[in-house]
Amino acid sequence: MRPTFIKKIPFYFSCLLCVVILSSCSILNHYSVSTYNTSLANAPFDVVIVPGLPYDSSKINPLFKARLLWAKELYENGITKHIIFSGSAVHSPYTEALIMKMMADSMGIPTHQTFVEDKALHSNENVSYGVALADKMGFQKIAIATDPIQSLVIKKYTKDKHKNVSILPFSIKSMPLYYKGTLPKVNEENAYVCDFIPLRERENLQIPMED
Repeated sequence: MRPTFIKKIPFYFSCLLCVVILSSCSILNHYSVSTYNTSLANAPFDVVIVPGLPYDSSKINPLFKARLLWAKELYENGITKHIIFSGSAVHSPYTEALIMKMMADSMGIPTHQTFVEDKALHSNENVSYGVALADKMGFQKIAIATDPIQSLVIKKYTKDKHKNVSILPFSIKSMPLYYKGTLPKVNEENAYVCDFIPLRERENLQIPMED
């Protein structure tokens, strides 16, 4: 028969895991709220850049939905005047930025206020290509609007390469509300890429060496 202490180890481990998770969520929520409030001092922005996510109509990524609804909220509250959606067809055969713009237009955001950057393959490129497009269009006050986790991922890169660009993450506590939200139906075929090759396969392709 095992000692009582040994029997309780799984219970103690579960309790410790819960504490760690709750603490992490609390820290992340504090970070996102603090970052948002700091950036808000620079509002309204000429444009916000919204990084894309892979699109799958049968099972939409909750963060895909959250980022779109967050962008809509920022526009409707006058925090931004325009939106650039950024993202190529990376892991699914749909151009992320285009499908997001189509949905944003269907949600009532004026189509001439939303734009597509369709070259970015990852988070840092969402920032760099998005900022390049914003600069080309003459926008000066620029921010990245995304979820708390990605905002942490791009924080250092943005600070090093684009220090005048703000970050507008939504809070952890608001995530359940966005997850429960709905997105409009759109003609997704307009964003479909024929002969699509997932990024992981593109990266594995052997490039012949020149003589």
